[in-house]
Amino acid sequence: MMDSSLVFEWHPARYMQASELAEEFALLVLNQPLKNSISLRKLWNKSSVRVAADGGANRLYELSSFQGKFSNLQAIIGDLDSLAPTVRDFYSSQPQPAQVIHDRDQESTDFGKSIKWIRDSYKMDIVALGGIGGRVDQGISQLHHLYLFQPGPGYDEGKIFLLSGSSLTFLLKAGRHHIHVREDGEQDVFAKHVGIIPLREPSRITTKGLEWDVTDWLSQIGGRVSTSNHILPETRFIEVETSKDVLFTVALRQVDNEDDS
Repeated sequence: MMDSSLVFEWHPARYMQASELAEEFALLVLNQPLKNSISLRKLWNKSSVRVAADGGANRLYELSSFQGKFSNLQAIIGDLDSLAPTVRDFYSSQPQPAQVIHDRDQESTDFGKSIKWIRDSYKMDIVALGGIGGRVDQGISQLHHLYLFQPGPGYDEGKIFLLSGSSLTFLLKAGRHHIHVREDGEQDVFAKHVGIIPLREPSRITTKGLEWDVTDWLSQIGGRVSTSNHILPETRFIEVETSKDVLFTVALRQVDNEDDS
């Protein structure tokens, strides 16, 4: 299967490293519990645009004693049923006040509204912070958005990443992919566990760089699914070829003293 000339290159670790090589990206904070982690601070400082989806602004504000560190939001977007008045006032009164955008559309989520606003205003990748923790239906909805807002054969409007406290998840379009899990001169940010999940439809996948590589392997929900695979210690990048769009998820390496400021 691995004979296609077009290869999608991925460097997801760069968003969370000191490297200046990362492309410009927007940080989207979802309404999920947050902590003042090293990852959050790095993402906040490296991001070009910072947006909160409705109650995500409350989560930023609630980081006790760190309100000043996370005050420069560009926008708060959603139906605003979760946004606390004190939080709205706080972000609206900054030297560079956040836009507060009330979108009453009941057919879309605050996550979707925020993606659309970022896409309409900018053309860059999006890292959505909040991942798939919490309720199962919300988690499935977030995975659904990876498919919904990345139509077509490529990533013409930018890539979307879901970042939780334990993993990073993104959508691999049908084709060949090189996922760089280690960057020269940088500390590793990923642990060893990897999953490749054909959420929408069955797919044939081929991999290289994992402990249990597969070749032209039929994967489907209710059948065989590649979960809890391992990145080999010597692997610099993982090769994946897939016949259909699939989700790729990789565990984050846990950092000592993660909550230290």
